[in-house]
Amino acid sequence: MFDPYRRPTVAVIGAGPAGATTAAECAFSGFDTTLFDKREAIGGHLAAPDAEPVSKRLHYRTPYLKVTKVDGSAAAAARHLAAAVQAGGADFRPHTTVTGAAFDEGEGQWEVTFIDTQGGEHTERFDILVRATGEASPWIAVPGRPNISVDDLYLHHGVEVVGLPNALFVDGPYPTDSSLKRHPLAVFEARGDYARRYARQLEIRGPGALTVKRDKWLVQPGAVRGIRSKLSEFDATVHEFKRASHYADDARRAARATAAAR
Repeated sequence: MFDPYRRPTVAVIGAGPAGATTAAECAFSGFDTTLFDKREAIGGHLAAPDAEPVSKRLHYRTPYLKVTKVDGSAAAAARHLAAAVQAGGADFRPHTTVTGAAFDEGEGQWEVTFIDTQGGEHTERFDILVRATGEASPWIAVPGRPNISVDDLYLHHGVEVVGLPNALFVDGPYPTDSSLKRHPLAVFEARGDYARRYARQLEIRGPGALTVKRDKWLVQPGAVRGIRSKLSEFDATVHEFKRASHYADDARRAARATAAAR
């Protein structure tokens, strides 16, 4: 029986701490990852010229992400994030504005439209779409629901939008408990690691749509500890997979051909 295989590609929109962490994690695992940002540098608000000093603890705890040291300046923290992205091998696209994203059920991919540094509009395909802008997404089209905003749909663990295929929102609700003072990037690392394992699940299953089952929706934990606990394991049973229709047709034809040969 025909069993399609392709290594998932990942588009991350937004190069702040959440997006940079996710892009680095996915790229380190061998997934071709593209990181888009309308600004010049990785780091989000940390890369702004007037950024305030940050905690000296604002650095990664994951060994392979912790490439540089942080001295308490926002610039050093931004360089810390950028170094992880570069070490992982993700493709950073600065001065690039994403203007649209629509899911192609036939191919099981997102068609992402963006404007590049020269002002030209382009469209590229990716298997997984990750939002890390911290803002609403008028440019994401919900399959079969043209009049609804993705931000009106519930988040599963604060990462996945229920019913939206192959999409992760790593800029989901963020906790404010005291443990953030000790490990400021803990939630970003947990969500980035989850994105990496999510991509692995799609690699295993083949081209298609991976979505959270509506009856398995779980509320966003309120504390860092809760988020890290919930995201520490990827529970495949709460997800529904539907093979991309083009590949499903190929599989049916191959199965019929095999049966006829017998």
